[in-house]
Amino acid sequence: MKKRLLMLLALVLMLTMVAGCATPAEEPSEEPAGDEPAVEEPAVEEEPLKVAALMPGPINDMGWNATAYNGLLAVEEKYGAEISYVESVASSDMEEVFRSFAMQGFDIIFGHGFEFGDTAEKVAADFPDINFVVVSSTISNGSNLGSVNFDSPQQGFLAGALAALLTETDVVGGIGGLDIPPIRQPILGFIAGAEYVNPDIDVRAVMTGSNEDVAKLKETAYAMLDDDADVIFALADQAGMGAIEATSELGAWSIGANVDQNERAPETVVQSIIKESPILYSYIVGKILDGTYEATAYKLGVAEDAIYLADWHGFDSQFPEIVTEMEKIMSDLADGSITYDISKYDL
Repeated sequence: MKKRLLMLLALVLMLTMVAGCATPAEEPSEEPAGDEPAVEEPAVEEEPLKVAALMPGPINDMGWNATAYNGLLAVEEKYGAEISYVESVASSDMEEVFRSFAMQGFDIIFGHGFEFGDTAEKVAADFPDINFVVVSSTISNGSNLGSVNFDSPQQGFLAGALAALLTETDVVGGIGGLDIPPIRQPILGFIAGAEYVNPDIDVRAVMTGSNEDVAKLKETAYAMLDDDADVIFALADQAGMGAIEATSELGAWSIGANVDQNERAPETVVQSIIKESPILYSYIVGKILDGTYEATAYKLGVAEDAIYLADWHGFDSQFPEIVTEMEKIMSDLADGSITYDISKYDL
């Protein structure tokens, strides 16, 4: 018994020593909640800027409405904007189209023409977070409705000066379409430009009252040409094609408007006075994006490259002295050396 008891005690002592030498198991460490790795949120893609325009006529008119389309394309290219437009918008449809673009979430909506002003003002009041901009107007509400305009008389001034330099009869004609300020003012500027070059020149200037009636404008141009005019400048959107047709048929000079119209009659459209709508559109969109835009009236002209001469299409070799003189007039308009007052003229 004693021997067995001694053996049992020895075994217990051995087990106790082994247990004392064992390394205790490490308890799992607890990291503060703030040190847990952050879960990355999926990147949210920014929606592109959305810019729309309403136009009073078709974009293939090689005139005023074509410039609006080019303006949208410039904004698309420069700012990656999503663009949309509706052409040939009738007065009765203006409000519906404005509201449609606004409800589709467009950020900037242009009304391409003076005639869109009243409707834009009405709709803008219901969509305070959207910028409405009327081209060829001075309208604004100080909040979300502004306007951007060409120095329109400068376009006519350049056309009148060129007509006075080209004419051999000292009789020139300026024809406007719809009697609204963006068309009337350049025609008055045409008179001022022609008289700047030749104070004794005979300037025939009228408004036909329509931007669509090609036949009526053509008849007006014919009447002027039959009465000794040998240079015609027409500003009437689609109807302006009537003057180009008349001068082409009778072999007189024509001065195009808004876009380069030489391709319509390469032998007789000696030059076109461009109104660069892409400059207007890009200028306004750029100011909105950089935070410097104010809902007021902006005016751009020769100094800002918003109004300029088209390519001479070879006529520069035929009329080198006229080209030189026109470049001088452009420079003087840009720096303010030439001043004139269209308010002394009437139609």
